[in-house]
Amino acid sequence: MSAPEESTVPATEQVLEHVAESTGAAVEIEPVDASKETSADERVEDQSEPAVGNTEAAGKSAEAPESNDDKKDKHVKKRNIVSDASVLPPSSDTAAILKQVEFYFSDQNLPKDKFLWTTASANDGWVPISTIASFARMRRFQPLDAIVDALSQSKELLEVSEDREKVRRKIPLQPPAPEEKATAFMSSVYVKGFGEETPTSQFDLETFFEGFGFEVLQVRLRRDAEKKFKGSVFVEFASVDEAEKFIELDPKPKWNDAELEIMSKKAYVDMKATEGKTGPGKDKRSFDAFRQLNSRKRKAETEDDEVKPERKSVRGGRRGRGKRGRGRR
Repeated sequence: MSAPEESTVPATEQVLEHVAESTGAAVEIEPVDASKETSADERVEDQSEPAVGNTEAAGKSAEAPESNDDKKDKHVKKRNIVSDASVLPPSSDTAAILKQVEFYFSDQNLPKDKFLWTTASANDGWVPISTIASFARMRRFQPLDAIVDALSQSKELLEVSEDREKVRRKIPLQPPAPEEKATAFMSSVYVKGFGEETPTSQFDLETFFEGFGFEVLQVRLRRDAEKKFKGSVFVEFASVDEAEKFIELDPKPKWNDAELEIMSKKAYVDMKATEGKTGPGKDKRSFDAFRQLNSRKRKAETEDDEVKPERKSVRGGRRGRGKRGRGRR
């Protein structure tokens, strides 16, 4: 499954960062300390965006005005992403539609997708299906009724509203337990040797990895600071066992008749740490809904702690005045 860094061509500059994610290409914070590492998606900026003309949703997702330099930088990065969902043929395939949308709402993607998370949070989890249909990876699926029908067939993850206009998760998303984060990390594999990016790279690589018979949760193209493809990916499998089996394949997988460099994600991170190449690699941390919620919670608790002493002081002052009064009598 692609880690769709999906997006559309934004209606406003505020959501240009989503475009980078529309092709399934992940932005890599390279490299990272294993002790701080959780999953590849933590290094991905907002992953979905509204279609052209959806300025209201775009405006709501913007947090602050951008400088001209920031806008120019985003335009440059956008041009460096070659993968393009528009090259795929039109389709109404139920399985393909359901697979893509269930990824959007998955544990792996939703808390990293600022636009989708914000939209859902503001509407009791509901997101207009028309909005989903406007995402870059979804525009080829026609007609809209085909998308609605496909989502209605979701067995466990999604539910469609009675008016057939909205979709949401059946079970609210919960923060992953530490052991779940560790499992996701250990279930991920680093693979290098894919050469230059083409318009179909994201989709070709998804098909490539799924062809080995393992359950693939996401394939993230690794990119440098300018969002140019590095020729390598992080692949998250459904289990540690499947990741290990992929690494141990014999003969080794090849791409265009060239053998690939393959190792566990942990081995890759450890290797980079040994080389002394640790650190975040970029200025702004990518969006994480749980981190944001925890930050707000801590802030509220801090403010509450600051208010309590003030209240005690007021009560104490009153007691003091009372004692002085009794003394004078």
